[in-house]
Amino acid sequence: MAVLLLGEVTNGELNLDATAKAVKAVAGLGDVTVLCAGAQAAGAAAEAAKIAGVAKVLVAEAPLYGHRLAEPVAALIVALAGD
Repeated sequence: MAVLLLGEVTNGELNLDATAKAVKAVAGLGDVTVLCAGAQAAGAAAEAAKIAGVAKVLVAEAPLYGHRLAEPVAALIVALAGD
């Protein structure tokens, strides 16, 4: 089974500690994909790619993700689930 993990991105930076712990917690479930969403998320995605156990990183950069509201990110996750 594949696992999609939402990385915690704030002001373009990944909360590396929290994300690494989450990856470790779900690693036994299958290949882990980390989604980094934010107004500026490319740097966070690069950091997520360095975490042991991460198979793939997705990055979504748009101003609407910078406000950290659940609705836009939920819509993104639903769209990704269809892929």
